[in-house]
Parts: sequence; C-alpha cells; structure tokens
Amino acid sequence: MTGVTTPVPATKRSQFSVWLPWVILVLAAAAETYIWFLTPADWERANQFVSSVGVGLVTLLLLAAWLLFFSSFRTWVRLGAVGGVVLLWIAFYLSLREVKFSGDMVPTFVFKWSPTHDDLVEAHRRERSDAGEIAPVEITDLPTDSPEYRNRKRDGVVQGPPLNRDWQTKPPRLVWRQPCGGGYAGFAVAGNLAVTIEQRRDQEAVVGYDTATGAERWVHSYPALFSEKLGGDGPRATPTIAGGDVFSLGATGRLVCLDAATGKEKWAKDILADNENIAWGMSGSPLVYDNVVVVNPGAQTEAAKGRALVAYERTTGKEVWHAGDYPAAYGSPMLASFSDGSDNGGMSRQVLIFDGQGIAGYAANGQGELWRQKWETQQGINVTQPVVLNMPSVFISSGYGVGGAILGVGAWGGPDGLQQKGKWAVWFHWGENGNKKLRCKFSSPVLRQGDLYGLDEGVLVCLDTRTGDRKWKGDRSGRYGHGQLLLADDLLVILSESGELALVEATPDEFRELGRIQALDGKTWNCPALANGKAYVRNHQEMACYDLGGAGR
Repeated sequence: MTGVTTPVPATKRSQFSVWLPWVILVLAAAAETYIWFLTPADWERANQFVSSVGVGLVTLLLLAAWLLFFSSFRTWVRLGAVGGVVLLWIAFYLSLREVKFSGDMVPTFVFKWSPTHDDLVEAHRRERSDAGEIAPVEITDLPTDSPEYRNRKRDGVVQGPPLNRDWQTKPPRLVWRQPCGGGYAGFAVAGNLAVTIEQRRDQEAVVGYDTATGAERWVHSYPALFSEKLGGDGPRATPTIAGGDVFSLGATGRLVCLDAATGKEKWAKDILADNENIAWGMSGSPLVYDNVVVVNPGAQTEAAKGRALVAYERTTGKEVWHAGDYPAAYGSPMLASFSDGSDNGGMSRQVLIFDGQGIAGYAANGQGELWRQKWETQQGINVTQPVVLNMPSVFISSGYGVGGAILGVGAWGGPDGLQQKGKWAVWFHWGENGNKKLRCKFSSPVLRQGDLYGLDEGVLVCLDTRTGDRKWKGDRSGRYGHGQLLLADDLLVILSESGELALVEATPDEFRELGRIQALDGKTWNCPALANGKAYVRNHQEMACYDLGGAGR
C-alpha cells in the first residue's frame, strides 16, 4: 500500500547499545555495595578504598568502550566526549604538585598554584625573628618531662598533673600554634625545650623550640631529603634528650649528637654505611641508656649482617657494639627486663626490637641476640612498639590483616619445661596465627590494669590481655583513623589522623569519650608528647601546644 511506512525492527546491535551501559552501572553499584557493606568486619578500610577506586576505574573504562564502539551516537560526539575527558585528565595531572595519602590510601591533592609549604614556614620564621628575647634553655630531668618517643619507657604512659576532664565547659587552652617543616617525628620535651626534626626544602633540620612561646631557640640542619610518594617526604624518628644532649636520627640514616642548649653538633654518624635504606625510611628513635645510644639500621645487605643494632658511645660517637642479622622495620628499640632463670631471681635487661621479620630481645650489654620470634607481614611493615606485660610476656601487633599476639618470654625452660634451664625461650600465650581483635597498623597501644587500649584499623578498642577478647570497640565516634595515643592516669589522650585531639576514659566498662577538639589541620601521623600537663602536637605542616591541665592552671 502506497503512503504507508513499515516499521523497521530494532537490530540486536541497537538493543545492545541501549542496555549495555545500564548493565555496567548496575554491576558497579552491586560491587560497591558489597565492598562497603558486605565485606568481612576485619577487612581493612585501605582494601575497601583501593577496591572501590578500582571498581570505579573499570566502570569508566567500560563506559568509554561502550561509547566508542557500541553506542549509536554520531562519531564526532563519541570521539569528542572521550577526547574531552582525556584532556581534562591531562590538565588535572599537569596541575598537580603532589599527592598525599592517608593511612587508608585516601588521596589529598596539592596543586601547583598553591603556595609551597616551605615558603609559608620561612615567612613565618622571618616574622618571628624579632619577637624579642626568650628565657635561657633549662634542661630538666623530671618525671613530668617527656624526653623521648612515647616517654621514658616508650610505653606511652606519662606522668604529670591531673588533666582537666571537662572539655565541654573548659576545652584545652591553645598556648601556641604555627607552621613547621615536613616529616612525621614527634617532640621530645625536657624543661623549657621541645625538640623535633623537620624537612626544610632539601635539608633535614633538628630544631629546638621554646615550650612557652613556640619560638625557635636553635636550628641544626644538613643536606638530606628522603622522598617517598605513598608515605610522604621527610624524617620520621622523634629525637631523644638525655644528659644535656639531643640525639636525632634522620630518614636517610644520619645520626647526630647535639648540645641541647645550643644545637651545636658534637658528633655525627651515617648508620647506613655499607647498607641500604628501607622502603619508608629510617624510623627508629635513638635509645639512650648507660653510656650508649642504640639505633636500629637493620641488615638490608650482606655487608650489614651482624649490624642490625648498633650502639655508639654517647660522648664521642665511637662504636661500642653491634649485633643482629635481620632487616629493619619501623619501630624503635626499647628497654625491658625479664627473669634470667637464676635461683636468686635475677633480671636480664634487654633491648627489644620489632624488626622486619619478627621480634627479638638483645642483651643490653651488647652480648647479642637472646631470643627471637618470627612475625612476618606485608613488606616487613612492623611499626608498633611491643607492650611488656607482667607475666612476663610481650604483646605485639601489626596491620595489613595480621593482628596481634602475646608471647611469653623466659629463661626458665618455657611452658613445657623441656628447654634447658637458663636458655631463653619464647612461646605464644595466644594469637599464634594473629588475633584480629586489635590490628595496630601505625599506632602503638597502651596498657592499663591488664587491658590494652589501641586503634584497631582506626577504631579504638579495649582488649583483655588474658583472653585476647575485646571488652568493647568504639562506635562511629570512636574512629580516630591511624592516629596515636598516650595514657595519663585513667585517661587516653588521642591525636587522630585528621588532627583532632580527643580525651577518652581508659575503662574496660565501655567506650566513653569526654571531649574532642580540632588541634591541627591535615593528615597527622606524628606521635604527641605530653609534658607537665601540656600536649605538644605536630604533623607534616604545623605544630601546636595545648594546655590540658585541670582547674587552676
């Protein structure tokens, strides 16, 4: 019949071009739902985020392929849309100065038109250069000082005046706040001196600050730049103040001894000579006791075997002893004492080190390794400090899906009594395969009255050391990211990954946060210091001091 148009049935290709993008989007939504809501509870947030980004990228690629090869749009539309997206991506990439990552691998973008942080720090120091005289340096050795990483025993327990518990009506008082150089070291505080190490352009700078005003007292700098895209640039290890000296280790392995009053160098050593650095740089804070300073360069090469730990004479820098054959990780050496198995109840003083392949105890007098327990993680990333319990035993924990364990340590023959008396033995109380109830990725836990308080993949947990069971896990308000925490009496002082300072009761009854303030801006991995009721906090871009004292302060 003339004048009548017969409908043309849709081809399979045209139908395919219509429903394919919807299938892609539905599958992507299902995958994202599974990642964020249906994955196991012990799955790390970093894995969730990376998987989620991966799903998003695959989805975009599939949609681009559909647009180019299967859609019914005109050729110029298809090519123009894809080309436009590519050009936008190139422009975005070229505008970036750097990308910073959180502990959960969430990126933060810094663009080229932003002022450089070094410019801001230098401008601030110029403004303060004529601020007037400050009180002379007074180095003290009081229990209320915090002269090294996580305080004197490196257990995160601090002493001092009672802290104010009411942050609702009397929040912490800001004493000072200012920009600083990069890096992830914390403060060592003794008397009116606070010392840290920063990255300032292509130099590492050990800097002494006045505790009352934040003014620079002295700066000791030298050429060194450790640069790493995921972890970030700059030094990692908190300096140590001891006997009127400052001992500081940079990320590239330069160990310096400085006069605490003036910052003048007394001696320096390259602890990585004939050795190699580790992926995220030297991170162990120098341990000072008796007449030695001990560092943990690790043994990353054959030439460095036997030199995983090195002790130098404090006054001269002369090497005193060395020991150990294992690669370094990212914790710091610490002292502990264990029964030596003798009939008179003697104690063995040891240097504990959580290295890239396990935990070990070394004789503090330099007589070598006494015991070792294998504990391997992804790329040897053991970061946290061991916690010594009274049993005697040691708690260790790692992230990346590993978890924690409590090890018994003794020279009395071990739990089965089969080992020779006087020979050191180590065994598991629990957690041989990794207890997933407290997975400490970056931050070290603290111990109070038989309970551990730590960040399990960013969420605060109270763990029973006797059983390995959780007594509680914080709710959404108990998420502090990969931050750091200290214990003062029955209070936890927590510096979150996002720069918040929080106060939480250290009680096994329930999670109970008493207050929280925004102390710093930006990613914060640096450990805080608490001295004389004041919190000294910093990250890779700014530092501050807050008075946490109680009434009358």
